[in-house]
Amino acid sequence: MDFQTSILGRMSGFLYRCRADENYTMLEMTNGIERIFGYPADEIIGNRTRTFTSIMYEEDVPLMDEIVGRALEKRTDWTMEYRIRHAMGHLIWVTETGGGIWDEKGELLYLEGSIINIESLYQRIDDQTADMRVTASKTNEILQSLRYLKLLAVNAGIEAARAGTAGSGFAVLAAEMRALANSSEEAARAISNAQRKAEG
Repeated sequence: MDFQTSILGRMSGFLYRCRADENYTMLEMTNGIERIFGYPADEIIGNRTRTFTSIMYEEDVPLMDEIVGRALEKRTDWTMEYRIRHAMGHLIWVTETGGGIWDEKGELLYLEGSIINIESLYQRIDDQTADMRVTASKTNEILQSLRYLKLLAVNAGIEAARAGTAGSGFAVLAAEMRALANSSEEAARAISNAQRKAEG
């Protein structure tokens, strides 16, 4: 097996060459389109059975048009993420890197690039975000508990003052409770803020 065939067979995606039209009419595609997404290449090449945009998630098509259009104006490559609908119906996140090919007169001939399945990466990110949401919820519960602890410490200080000398030990305990609550609340808020920044 030659080098290119071997590498393309391991690739979680496909290479393409297409026209710069509204359907991104495919001229050539490697067989990863069928292996990963379930569509035979000859169904999409030349829009024989379906167009490439018809297998994209419809809400992502305008973004693709915008990104590709800007890149072609500047004659630069583009990289973007969007979703392709698998032949079985579920959506798969992909990343595309592509660019235009021009002739010696400066006329745009076609577009070409690679489209890679990154669904597993998105799933890991979603799982991590879910864990962070659970942690954030627990952090909020801790903050509520610490507010209650501070209130108890204030009340304990008042009772200790009323008790005079007999309450001196209780006053020390109340002060330690306040210090613990304040330092713990500061740490919990720092964690909560860091989580919000990571999610945003």
